[in-house]
Amino acid sequence: MQRAHLVAAFLTFAALCVGVSALSVSRDRHATLEQARREFAATAHLLDEHASRAIESGDTQLRMLLAELERWDRRDSAEGQRIQAAMRARAERLPQIGGVWALDAQGRLLLDSAEHPPPPRDLSGRDYAQAHLGVTQGPPSTLHVGSHLPAGAGVSQGRFTISRALRDEEGALLAIAVAGIQNTYFSQMYGEAGWGEGARLALFTSGKEKLAEWPPDSAVAPPSAAWPQPWDPPDSPAIVEGTQITAARMLTGFPIVVVASRPLAEVLAPWRERALWTTAVSGGILTGAAVLFVFALAGARREEAVRAELLRANQSLDDRVRQRTAELEKALRSAEMASLAKMKVLATVSHDLRQPLQGLAAFHELLLKEAPNPTLKQLGAMASASLQAGQRLLDDLLTLSRLEAGVVPVEVGVFPLAPLLEQLAAELRAEAEGKGLRLTVMPTKAWVRSDPARLQPILRNLLSNAVKYTARGGVVVGARRRGDALRVEVWDSGQGIASAELGTIWEEFYQIGNPARDGSRGAGLGLSIAERTARLLGHPLEVRSRVGRGSVFAVTLPRVPAPAVPASASVPPPAASTAEPASLGRLSGRRVLVVEDDPLQRSSLTLLLEQAGAGVMATDSFDSALAAAQATLQAPSAILSDYRLPGGTDGLSGIQTLRGVLGRDVPAILLTGELSADLVRAAKDAGCLVLTKPAAPNRILSTLAELTAGADAAA
Repeated sequence: MQRAHLVAAFLTFAALCVGVSALSVSRDRHATLEQARREFAATAHLLDEHASRAIESGDTQLRMLLAELERWDRRDSAEGQRIQAAMRARAERLPQIGGVWALDAQGRLLLDSAEHPPPPRDLSGRDYAQAHLGVTQGPPSTLHVGSHLPAGAGVSQGRFTISRALRDEEGALLAIAVAGIQNTYFSQMYGEAGWGEGARLALFTSGKEKLAEWPPDSAVAPPSAAWPQPWDPPDSPAIVEGTQITAARMLTGFPIVVVASRPLAEVLAPWRERALWTTAVSGGILTGAAVLFVFALAGARREEAVRAELLRANQSLDDRVRQRTAELEKALRSAEMASLAKMKVLATVSHDLRQPLQGLAAFHELLLKEAPNPTLKQLGAMASASLQAGQRLLDDLLTLSRLEAGVVPVEVGVFPLAPLLEQLAAELRAEAEGKGLRLTVMPTKAWVRSDPARLQPILRNLLSNAVKYTARGGVVVGARRRGDALRVEVWDSGQGIASAELGTIWEEFYQIGNPARDGSRGAGLGLSIAERTARLLGHPLEVRSRVGRGSVFAVTLPRVPAPAVPASASVPPPAASTAEPASLGRLSGRRVLVVEDDPLQRSSLTLLLEQAGAGVMATDSFDSALAAAQATLQAPSAILSDYRLPGGTDGLSGIQTLRGVLGRDVPAILLTGELSADLVRAAKDAGCLVLTKPAAPNRILSTLAELTAGADAAA
């Protein structure tokens, strides 16, 4: 009977072990696939946005060309030459444009950005011409996406076309504007996406004709099940189709589909490794249980032998435990090294993404000042908003990654709470009053212990969300004592949050009431960053809400007695506005040394400073700057330097070296895309200001004007 019980117990244990192992492996596979589907959908969304911007730029060129063709008297050859020169200049500024040309109503070549006058050519047989020539009457047609044009005579690389027709008031065809889009522009971007070796990415027309692909000549076929349908939601996840996991998105406003696929075997490779480990551990456990079962059946006569075997088995188990412990410690060290590598990657991504944004901001500012056309100014304002939104998203993503990696420094101090609350209210009072809301800060004399630089963005996010999601009524900020703690609460009379969503509002990219992912309402990272920062500081963060009545967000801080002699509060200054007035003329008579190794960034800064009246000496290294200063025997009024420079030299050490040679503390600004607290401290100790890329052009000008004016006053 005892043997039957032992057999039943062993079989039950074995079944449970196998079942749990199989369930764990199955759930891990499902989770891996779900994560890959979400990642593919997000990547397809990014490719969708990239392709949309490229096509929109080309479509803008077509619309501008059609406007000029509508006004052009074709008997005026000089005007035709001017239009052709403008076409060529605009096409050269856009890397995705491989040429712009126009056809007359019979499909003959009318204008060509490559040469003027264009050679006589009949292009009526091309598909982009047939798409518009076939409709002799009717309203203006929508954008037509043409087939792939291979490289050939006069064309160095493959491209596809987009075109629009110009019609008169009666609907008769007048002209056709065509732009060639370089398919290698998309292939290069796709190749840098960092996917696996089996990844395949492509652009197709809505008729499933291939426009661009990566890798080149990879024979990417249009998917069937994953092909987007009109009734599909915009955020549909990727799906498993055959041996591939595929995501496809239709570009908003354009008949073009972005397709991204990756072999299922490549996606599941990490899962297979984990499954093997799970199977091995389960087998080890079952083996040990079998050994114990055999020993138990020997009975009392072999009790001593069983005890000895059990002792050896326990010793073996201890060895395995020590071995597993050593393996876990090794894995932990590997994870720590991966975290450090991740931070290096983040620093590189931060710099490499912020670097072109800085030049874009400067050139954009100069273009807006030179653009007399109100339409261009309006487009410029929209571009500014997009640029700022992209910068905010980049900052949020990098902040979230630093919090995940656990490398955010914390400097705890004691300070009064009231100045911090009043400062945040002052930042948001104009927005609240613009919506007709009452923004009230209850007075408090409490002192707290925290890191003010980390606490400030938490409270700013809670207060900003309260103002954003409140349509009428008001917002109240106050503090309540709770024993030795202080509970800072933000009350609003907004729309409220459903109880089912209270647990998900802290997740990344989650936004209430924004299913269409309207970018103007943010990316949905604010509460996630606030929650992780509060967790880092050890400050509990809570929320209560009633739909239609409002919400209460609260963060609990350690309360301390007010000191007998109040110390100065260490409250970070408010974020500088990017809407400062232009500093034209304020740098007249100033000599500014610009040290930037990137030629495009150096040119943008030089043009910006010269337009403000400054004399500019621009170099790519401090060695060149030192040689120029020694040759002219004239010290600059200020130094504007990048942080990362070639040759192992950084901007901060270069500024200090140049100051030593010149024998004076020249005012200096360090322009960088780094997000390092150590760098900010080092720059502060060296007497340098730090502006994070992309810094607003007006911010650069006004800061230089203040620095040089202060230096003149001190002199």
